[in-house]
Amino acid sequence: MGGETMRATDIMHPEDAKAIQIIKGVPGYEQLIRMFMKLGYEAQYRGENMANHIRVTTESFPEIYRLFKTVVAKVGIQEPELYIYNDPEMNAYTYGETNTFIALSSGAVEKMNGEELMGIISHECGHILCRHTLYSTMFKTLTEMESVFGVIHRTLFAPLYLALQYWNRKSELSADRCAAVVVDEEVYQSALVKLASGLKDVTGKARRLVEQGKQYEAFKSSSLWYRIQQEYRCMFYSHPQLCTRALELDRWKDSYSYRVLRYTV
Repeated sequence: MGGETMRATDIMHPEDAKAIQIIKGVPGYEQLIRMFMKLGYEAQYRGENMANHIRVTTESFPEIYRLFKTVVAKVGIQEPELYIYNDPEMNAYTYGETNTFIALSSGAVEKMNGEELMGIISHECGHILCRHTLYSTMFKTLTEMESVFGVIHRTLFAPLYLALQYWNRKSELSADRCAAVVVDEEVYQSALVKLASGLKDVTGKARRLVEQGKQYEAFKSSSLWYRIQQEYRCMFYSHPQLCTRALELDRWKDSYSYRVLRYTV
């Protein structure tokens, strides 16, 4: 059927929503937001992006731009700027609350097929739909400030930094859902396998991370000490483990919400 657009509530993972409430409950949150916007860090990142990366347009990369336009229409967001940057590692990111932009690595563009690349773009558009960009830009700013102010920074902003770091991991689960709706869960699972392996051809291996996710959960459950070790290490990750993301999607694909969205979007 198709034709309808998504709402943030359609794809928002419960852990993502809970993490946002934690951020808003941190003392000084509102004051930091005002300072952040006043200092114009968003414009700084946008300028750096424009200066060093290649913008995708109908003239520069017409096929990629066509895929991009299709995704934007399905997700139902205002069209952000899209760039490609030079990095053989498959990756992508989105920043900016008022002037939003998406950047794709050259590795992702070269190793993903058309549908998988749409999945990567859809993931980034999911961040925009869920209004993650304000928090992700703040997180990037606080991370960069740490290298300048060191211990003082950690003392002043530690509660907010830790809350943002926790949220940053959970936000990926919502964005993954957006990608699964747009391109199909099986296609996006294939993209995740490519992100994990770095390989261009993963034919027949789309469910590999799901199976490893089940094995990983069993491993953590086999020992309290193993679970503590793994949870501690994950505290410092910017993203959840790829097998965890794959398993979360595998579970969500059987939900009524996913089936309805696949039929209507």
